[in-house]
Amino acid sequence: MGQSTLTAPAASDRMIEFSREISAWLSGEPVGRRRSGVSARGGGRAETLQLDLVRTGIENDFEKVVFPQYPELRKVKSVLERAGAWYASLSGSGSAIYGLFGSRDETLAAAKKLNRSGTPAVVTNTLTRRQYWKRLQTLN
Repeated sequence: MGQSTLTAPAASDRMIEFSREISAWLSGEPVGRRRSGVSARGGGRAETLQLDLVRTGIENDFEKVVFPQYPELRKVKSVLERAGAWYASLSGSGSAIYGLFGSRDETLAAAKKLNRSGTPAVVTNTLTRRQYWKRLQTLN
């Protein structure tokens, strides 16, 4: 049996391209190295992460459906925003609500506030794709 190769993504595979752009943006890669430029509409990184995320079009349409049905989830998002999250959102179809913070101290304070009110909160770190794969390899 011959060596198998992976099929290259189609040129129109916008999701893969978007994922690469976000990864490059989060890792602070210089704008000139990006292929299509996530922040092209904004002319470079915005003055705040939240504004940059809005300019890239990141939003979860499920919030419009889920929050009216489960207003307690909107409250959790509000707590994160009031605690200083640069951006907070429903994750996917609602498995979690997350917030992006500028410092670990802000993150810990928000998690403590949520936990005290009876809402489970866990502090995590965002990893670049490279960091993720490196950590995954060390587990094996």
